[in-house]
Amino acid sequence: MKNKIILTLTFLFLINFSFSQIKKKDLKGVWKTKKDLFYKADTIKFYKKINSCHQIVWIIEKRKFKSFESSLCSEPTKNSVSVGIEKIKLKKKDYGQIIELYQNSILTDKFRIVELNKTSLKLMRFDKLSEQKLYKYVDSLIFKVLKYKPKLDTLSKNDSIKKITVPNKRHKTDDYIMRCPSTIIGNPEPLIIINGYSIKNKNILKELLLVETYFIKNFTKIEAVALGGSKAINGLIIIKTSENRFKKLLKKYGR
Repeated sequence: MKNKIILTLTFLFLINFSFSQIKKKDLKGVWKTKKDLFYKADTIKFYKKINSCHQIVWIIEKRKFKSFESSLCSEPTKNSVSVGIEKIKLKKKDYGQIIELYQNSILTDKFRIVELNKTSLKLMRFDKLSEQKLYKYVDSLIFKVLKYKPKLDTLSKNDSIKKITVPNKRHKTDDYIMRCPSTIIGNPEPLIIINGYSIKNKNILKELLLVETYFIKNFTKIEAVALGGSKAINGLIIIKTSENRFKKLLKKYGR
């Protein structure tokens, strides 16, 4: 069963991601995106052609690079060119390729290339202030998508209930209903697998960046049990992220 799971997960990773090397010539040309999306969105999609009054324009040529803000709806058209010498560097990481944007030899922005085709370029921006993004994203999958409920809503026919009385901070007592199932099945959170490891300590997610994560897939209860067995009775989430960063965090937090 274990080998079957490993083979299945490996297959899923292979069909959903490829570390194909993108060269600078592949980015050559003029790329445009809406100004408001460029500054406010984490994932930015550039197009060869875009109809927008205010836009960011990237011109990538063989030996140079420049970017500027353009206001097409004004008379005459206004262009605000970035000051200084601009360069881009392409770097390959263990989770994909990144673009580093330099101005006067100073790193001003960094992106991961998510998608590239003839008409569009999709980038995800690194954001140092949002290190919990992957944690929040996974939490959203657990509760909103897979609809996991920490407490069981219904009792089976063989379950019984007991009223228990416990003291509170006001030196009085509160009554609680305690479920007493005849067969203890449990209600575990959806199974989380990161880089092939099943993770119980979710603190590890708080230091993993979403931008360094190139594969996330969730499975419903029926699909999950077929892949992960009884541990995945409430769903399964598979994550593939930076192996280097993950190994360090695995030592820090454990599984």
